[in-house]
Amino acid sequence: MKAYISHGLSWVKEHIYIAVILFLYQLLWGFFVYRFVDGAVLPVLQRYPDPAPTEMTARLFLAESQFHLMKTNDYMPFLWTLAAFIFIRLLLTPFIRAGVFYSMARQSGSGLAFFEGIKSIWKPMLLLYWIETLLIALPAYWFIPHAMRQFADRPTLAAVMTGIVPYAALWLLGAWVVRQLFLSMQFGAASEISILHALVQGIRRIAPLLGLSAIFAGMALLSGLLFTAAAMFWTGLTALILQQAFPAVRTLLQLWGLSSRYSVWQQSGTEEK
Repeated sequence: MKAYISHGLSWVKEHIYIAVILFLYQLLWGFFVYRFVDGAVLPVLQRYPDPAPTEMTARLFLAESQFHLMKTNDYMPFLWTLAAFIFIRLLLTPFIRAGVFYSMARQSGSGLAFFEGIKSIWKPMLLLYWIETLLIALPAYWFIPHAMRQFADRPTLAAVMTGIVPYAALWLLGAWVVRQLFLSMQFGAASEISILHALVQGIRRIAPLLGLSAIFAGMALLSGLLFTAAAMFWTGLTALILQQAFPAVRTLLQLWGLSSRYSVWQQSGTEEK
């Protein structure tokens, strides 16, 4: 496992320009999402009773909000904007993966391998990513009505823990495994081998793939906690710098984790030969 992690880190060092591109992309994406949320939430908060509301004023605020949702179409522009954000994300992510995975498959290529990958393999990446997203989201067709029934019948913490959390955990676990298997197929598309053969390689190495995924997820969580704690301890300009720096660290960890898992997947194909 240590060798795969070391190999992944070496790839990241050699392709640091990709990390810069992804950092700028996430920075711009975060800015537009923030502006959208700010534009949707701030007007609602400004209507909240001030000074501190009594029980009656709070109920009136909720009744007014319910009336706007049920009797008017004021929320439609926000829903359409949210749908547009989701569609753009579903469209851009496969293009980014195409560039990243193509660069991994051609480690001795030129610095333009990222853009060559977007041009060469965006179609299979788009198809695989949309199928992956559909399979992961499919359980929501059953889970969401089930969760709503649980809340309606027994709106207690015990009901949530026994009737909702186990199914949510199972859904997350299944999504995690599905994502690793589709990651193998995307590695295969970037390496120009058959999707079925790439999937078989991924299944043969599913244990180390899941292990590396868990390791880097833990590293991302730990780094997030450390940055948050440091920003709370050193307030002011230092906190602002830390908050702006964290997306760069997160991007590096994501690339490091992907390149390490590619090394595992590639090793499976080498052993087979």
